[in-house]
Amino acid sequence: MRIRYWSRFATAMLFAAGTAFAADNPWVGTWKMDPAQSKLTGDTIHFASGTDGEMTYTEEGHTSKFKMDGQSYKTWSGAEATWKKIDDNTLEESLKRNGVDLATVTWIVSPDGKSLKVESKGTNPDGSSFDNTEQHVRVSGTRGLVGSWKSTKANISDPETYQISDAGPDALQWDIPAIKGKLHATLDGKDNAPDGPTVPKGLTIALTRVLPNVLKMTEKMSGEVVTHSTMTLSPDGKKITEVVTPAKEKVSYTEVWLKQ
Repeated sequence: MRIRYWSRFATAMLFAAGTAFAADNPWVGTWKMDPAQSKLTGDTIHFASGTDGEMTYTEEGHTSKFKMDGQSYKTWSGAEATWKKIDDNTLEESLKRNGVDLATVTWIVSPDGKSLKVESKGTNPDGSSFDNTEQHVRVSGTRGLVGSWKSTKANISDPETYQISDAGPDALQWDIPAIKGKLHATLDGKDNAPDGPTVPKGLTIALTRVLPNVLKMTEKMSGEVVTHSTMTLSPDGKKITEVVTPAKEKVSYTEVWLKQ
């Protein structure tokens, strides 16, 4: 399942209006993701073993290194991950960013080694909790976590909600209450930096108006493009469909957001 870069694990989706921001602008309001209409799976993650107990984890073309020794290791996006082995088929990962707890992730390989369950539990900065699960099937490898795994199913306990409000000509204010995240987004294609206790340092969002109901978004980490997105507002103004494509992968995701 796709994990956006400034929400719970440090990502969220951002997009903006393509017309003058009048009070009746259909993009302005409260939006909630609908997992049933979204396609959040299909990506493949990779684990490999190295020397001296080191392992690598690769997701969307980005690789992080760690050891299962209880020490903290920096991920490619700037989070701090601490891994420990529970048993031969179970690992536990604790994630922090900017000194704030993000989640505890439990990786469980099935007894036959053919499937992988990933459970992510934690508390958001606003005090709300989440308990999400993902299912993967093995693509390569024969035992343990080492190998490649393709996601097939995702269950989100508390779908993301965000609020969009006017922020002046050709600009919007994004607020994600659960993570206390904020973004002042312009529509001129320039990079804008979001703010919040779990927002990665170096994250920027660039938004460009294509049509009144279509926007493009480019997400960067320290100047490197990590995703391209296209956001489309439905004719009735009640649904936003975003297609997200990681810069280093061919798999795209679809996120559907419904106006509340």
